[in-house]
Amino acid sequence: MQNWQHGVWLLLGCATLSGQGSDPLPADRTTGAATISAQDLRIWLTKLTSPEFAGRGTGQEGFRKAAEMMRAHFQASGLQPGFGKDYFQQVPWKQVVPDPAKWAFDLSVQGGKKAHRVEMKHVHGSLVRGLTARGRPYVCATTDVTDLPLEGSDLGDSPLFVLVNDRNKLEQRARDRALRNLARAAKDAKASMVVVVWDVAYHASAPLSGISYPALNPAARGRVMRGATTVLLDRKRFGEMLAAVGTTTEAVARHSKPQQLDGELHLDIQTSLADAPAFNVAAVLPGSDEKLASEYVIVGCHLDHLGRRGATYFPGADDDGSGSVGLMAISRAFAKNAQKPRRSLMFVAFCGEEMGLIGSGWFARNPPVPLEKVAGELQIDMIGRDEENERRNERAEDNRNSLHLVGTKKLSPALHDLCMRLNGRAKFDLEFDEENVFGRSDHFNFARQGVPIAFFFTGFHRDYHRPTDTVEKINFPKLARVARYVYDIAFELAQSDTRPLVDADLWEKMRGKARETPAAGLSK
Repeated sequence: MQNWQHGVWLLLGCATLSGQGSDPLPADRTTGAATISAQDLRIWLTKLTSPEFAGRGTGQEGFRKAAEMMRAHFQASGLQPGFGKDYFQQVPWKQVVPDPAKWAFDLSVQGGKKAHRVEMKHVHGSLVRGLTARGRPYVCATTDVTDLPLEGSDLGDSPLFVLVNDRNKLEQRARDRALRNLARAAKDAKASMVVVVWDVAYHASAPLSGISYPALNPAARGRVMRGATTVLLDRKRFGEMLAAVGTTTEAVARHSKPQQLDGELHLDIQTSLADAPAFNVAAVLPGSDEKLASEYVIVGCHLDHLGRRGATYFPGADDDGSGSVGLMAISRAFAKNAQKPRRSLMFVAFCGEEMGLIGSGWFARNPPVPLEKVAGELQIDMIGRDEENERRNERAEDNRNSLHLVGTKKLSPALHDLCMRLNGRAKFDLEFDEENVFGRSDHFNFARQGVPIAFFFTGFHRDYHRPTDTVEKINFPKLARVARYVYDIAFELAQSDTRPLVDADLWEKMRGKARETPAAGLSK
């Protein structure tokens, strides 16, 4: 789920007994429901969160592998491609690629012919663009990277080396934040770039690469890096560079304010742009009714997570690995069920959710079927944990049976009533939008178009957007129950004689809507 600021709590409840089991589903959907198992969900999620997939960052190789895993699952289940003859919908995404053949990182005595070169493989960090710099660099040192005295400095578009002796022993998140702040401060001080010599950060990062970013908005690339271009170097190689111009790290460590080095730096980093892996993955189960088969019920998740950041990858077991394997289970259940529903089903794993709902936005603007033909979109995002909130003294063990039903009250009372009625057999303790997450997952791009939506979410926890969001913390029996509940709702939507409409008064109040009249039509 995208990390936007939390809003006002709107706590509502539905009185069911915590821990109660689900009632059997109607006979027309039981064979499919029986295929949804906690064991399969565990097997799939263990694979999806493994180092092989490296956190599934959109534009990264790990995401490509995850998209291929989802495609292979759809195909093996006997489902048809969702985009004509293809399971993939390419979303415009770019990757900055450094060119090792066009590389110079040389420091020499002024006027000297022999330079000390640092090879590209020894430089770490992420590039937004190429860079060329030549001249005398500045150097300074700090024991507190959060308080670097650059204010008022004018480095005249010269490179800056910062030697860090971290007395605070910052953890990774604090280090990342400190580096971003340092980059902004260096830009304000008119540094052309920053080379940070910080062994802890260096060894927690990865060799130099380029960032990937959505190409839909020309400003997206610039927003990724608001400060000076920053790379990381280890202390050993920094010492070797300094030796080439007759000084040492110990000498640099004595200067808390930038001092110009008696040497000449020649820096040339050339980059190119390439397409990056960013796909929505979709499959279709055709409906059985001649008249209604042209209408669709969409079940969606987001396949991406935060990917790899330096040497660390974010597994994203709950966010949204849980929804991804839930989609795998639901799609297979429909494919294996003896009776096919009247309307068609479309199963979509979106990319780019963590970057701002990019993939679902592209899908909604370039849909493979008219949105007027979509009876509803059911979104599953973070459905595998038990909510925790220390500020509200809310413990996981108090929420074993809780599930948030989000967004149904915003647009379509008919879809809300359907979800509430079918919870009579699912028996969850339903809460609504106490976390104010209506605009924070992919369903929102359908709601903006006037498609009835329901968003299913088991709540936040202390591992949200951390490397500790791991598979062993998932409540797999609960995940299986949520998947069966969503399967039941999707089946009911696909079977019904009528489809839910959008309430006219609610549509009038809808913020962020993208059209004058809703795709689903108005109920009054």
